[in-house]
Amino acid sequence: MPLPPALRHSGFRGYLAGSFVSNVGAYVQTWVISWHVYHLTGSSLMVGLLGLVRVVPLVSLSLFGGVLADQADRRKVMLLTQSGMALVSLALCLMAALGWATVAGLYAIVALSSVARAFDGPARQAMVVRLVPKEHFPNAASLNGVVWRLSEVLGPVLAGVFIGWKGILGVSGIALGYGFNFLSFFAVLIAVWMLPPCLPENEGDRAKTAAEVIARIKEGLRFVNRTPALRSAMWVDFWATFCSGAEALLPAMATTILKLDERGYGLLAASSGLGALIAASALAWMPTVHRQGRLVVSMIGFYGLFTIAFGFSQSLPMAMASLAAVGASDMVSTVMRQTIRQLATPDEIRGRMNATSSLFHISGPQLGDFEAGAVAHFWGERVSIVIGGGMCLLVAAHWSRAKALVNYQHDSG
Repeated sequence: MPLPPALRHSGFRGYLAGSFVSNVGAYVQTWVISWHVYHLTGSSLMVGLLGLVRVVPLVSLSLFGGVLADQADRRKVMLLTQSGMALVSLALCLMAALGWATVAGLYAIVALSSVARAFDGPARQAMVVRLVPKEHFPNAASLNGVVWRLSEVLGPVLAGVFIGWKGILGVSGIALGYGFNFLSFFAVLIAVWMLPPCLPENEGDRAKTAAEVIARIKEGLRFVNRTPALRSAMWVDFWATFCSGAEALLPAMATTILKLDERGYGLLAASSGLGALIAASALAWMPTVHRQGRLVVSMIGFYGLFTIAFGFSQSLPMAMASLAAVGASDMVSTVMRQTIRQLATPDEIRGRMNATSSLFHISGPQLGDFEAGAVAHFWGERVSIVIGGGMCLLVAAHWSRAKALVNYQHDSG
C-alpha cells in the first residue's frame, strides 16, 4: 500500500514522530493535573478554574506570538518555547516529588506553561504547513490529527496508570507522571532541531517598533474579519467548545457518579481521543473533502448531540461510547476547519492568522471548562453536561445559516 502523500516528505515524518511522543506526555500531565486538583479540593469548580488560568496568558500573548511567527525563524521559536515548557514540567515534577504541590502552585505552573504555548502555537502551525506541498496539506492535517488523537488516547490511559501507581523510591506516581512529560519533550526538540530553518516568505519585512508590532496585529485581525469563511470557522469553534466543554467534569463523573477507580478515570478520559483517532484515520485515507464548510457545521451538531448522551450515561461503556462519538465529531470538524484556515491564508500572514485562531480554539474549551464547573457547582455535573450539549445544538443551527462557511470549498490544488 503506498504511503499517504504527506508521509513522503522526511521533514514532516520526523516532526510527526517527535510531536506524537511529546503530545502523549502533554496529555498525561493534563489529566494528572485535573485529578490532582480534584483530589486536593473535591470540587469540579476548582478543576474548571484550571481552564481560566490557562486562557488568560493565551488571550493576552497569542497575538504577539503571531507577529513573532511572521518575522522570525519558526523553527527557533519552537525550540525556545518547547524548552521552556519542558523546564516548567520539570518544576512541576519536583514540586510533587517533594510534597510541595498546592492548588495555588499547580495554577501557577499551568499559567507559566500557557505563556510558552502562546508563542509556540502560532509558530508551530505556520511551520507545519511549510513541511509539505500545498496540495498535500489536507492529508498532512489528517495525519497530524491521527497522531494527535492517538496521543489523546494513550495519554489519559497512562495518566490513570501513574495516578494509581504507588510510586518508587518515595516518589509518587503523580510526580512520575509529570516527570514523564518532561522527558517526552526531548522527542519533539530533536525532531525540530533536525528541520531546516523556517523563515517567513517576507523575511525582510520586520516590525521594528512597538507601534509596528501593534499595526501587524491589527493587520492580522483585519484579514480574518474580512474573510467570512475564516471568521465563521473560528467563531463556531469557540461557541461549540465553550458550550459543550466538559473535561473539567470528568474527575467527578468518574469517581462520584460512575464510581470508577483511577484506571476507569483514565479509560473515560481516553474515550474521546479514541473516537477522534478512528475518524482521523478514516480521513487520512479518504479522498480530499471539497465541501469543508458544510461538514464543519454538521459535525458541530453531532458534537452537541453526543455530549447530551454522555450526560445521561449510566455506565462506563455507555459513557465511553458517547465520548468516542463526541471525539469523532470534533476530529472531523477540526480537520476541516484547519484546512479552511491554512489554505485560505497567504504565508506572510499565516502566523498572525494562527494566533487569532488560537484565541478561539484554545479559549473556547478552557473557558468552557470554567463555565461547566460553575454550572455543576450549583446544579450538578449531569445537568451541566446536558445543558452544554443543548446549547451546542443551537450553535450548529445558527451557523448553518452562515453561507460563506457552509458553501466554502477549496480544491487544495
